[in-house]
Amino acid sequence: MASAPALLDDLTEEIFLRIHPADAATLVRAALVCRRWCRLIAAPGFRRRFREFHRAPHMLGFSCNIDSGSFYSLPSTVARFVRTCSCLKRVDMESSRVIDTRHGRVLLVWESDRGNKYLFVWDPIGKEEHKLPWIFWYPDSWNAAVFCTAAGCDHLDCHGKPFAVFFVATSHTGIFNFVYSSETGSWSDASDPFAQQTDDALVLEPSALVGNELYFLLQTKTQILKCNISTREMHMIHLPPSACFSERRIVLMATDDRRLGFATVSGSNLCLWSREVASDKDAGWAQKRAIDLKTLLPDGALVMPPDVAGFAEGIGFIFMETNYGHFRIDLKSSYVKKLRTVNGVSIIFPYMSFHTPALGAAAASTVDMRSVWQAGS
Repeated sequence: MASAPALLDDLTEEIFLRIHPADAATLVRAALVCRRWCRLIAAPGFRRRFREFHRAPHMLGFSCNIDSGSFYSLPSTVARFVRTCSCLKRVDMESSRVIDTRHGRVLLVWESDRGNKYLFVWDPIGKEEHKLPWIFWYPDSWNAAVFCTAAGCDHLDCHGKPFAVFFVATSHTGIFNFVYSSETGSWSDASDPFAQQTDDALVLEPSALVGNELYFLLQTKTQILKCNISTREMHMIHLPPSACFSERRIVLMATDDRRLGFATVSGSNLCLWSREVASDKDAGWAQKRAIDLKTLLPDGALVMPPDVAGFAEGIGFIFMETNYGHFRIDLKSSYVKKLRTVNGVSIIFPYMSFHTPALGAAAASTVDMRSVWQAGS
């Protein structure tokens, strides 16, 4: 029979497990009450059970790009990390642009006024940063995505695990891709060119990862580039007739049933589309949902045409850009919340992860990310 202190620990742990993932500050305060609670909360077993209990990572913040500069200075972009929980801080990174966020990491590109550039992968919780050597090649257009490569990982907690960056680019000879591995610290050779003739260009907007495939949107919004992250093979997928969406942004997404989807706006309706199950050659598209934004957003928010600004995979949040600012819509509950953003922000890159006191304590001894960026510039 278990002792009374052991039973009390089990009961206390069950209470701590039910603290909301975004309220890590409560866990910190609980850990400071006594050494017994501190050991309980900091234990790897508790952190594992905490992730398993809540199942999906929570949105702890988001990244966005802010256009800066003035009439007297060169145009520049500031990459900003905005917290939505009490456990993280806001971070501004000068001369930088967010490219992607996934599996607890943020992928950014830094560029000097002389045109020198390099990619960075940053972990806002662990404060780990990883500078990637730039590919000595000047493409016509490009995009990139970051993802965890740990074998058997459920992607509930990817901190400290190996990752890869998939870089895809266009040139006059075709479309190529390169893969960076954190385990080898180097880029692969260029893939065989995908020689389909196209005058289209890649755009620096969020990609979608569905199973073993990455999807990148092209500028004309008529095609999507599909890339297999294992074989590195590439194919083109046609979107529904572009006349329907020619003036509105398209945001790619993974649907709940693990298909490729996208969100866009038609009039005052938020339209959610999904790829039908079939071979790539025969598969079509179907509109699964149309949400009347007039019933969700405040009066006056639709004076100017709205746009989709982002999607949080796994928790079903859609982000909308309006003349009243940015709003987060929970697709399951229809709950709407206004975000703290600034003028000049278009795309929202949600940051999803778990944060526990043990990770926060480990992060306190690492180098502040802002000093790394200042040294690099």
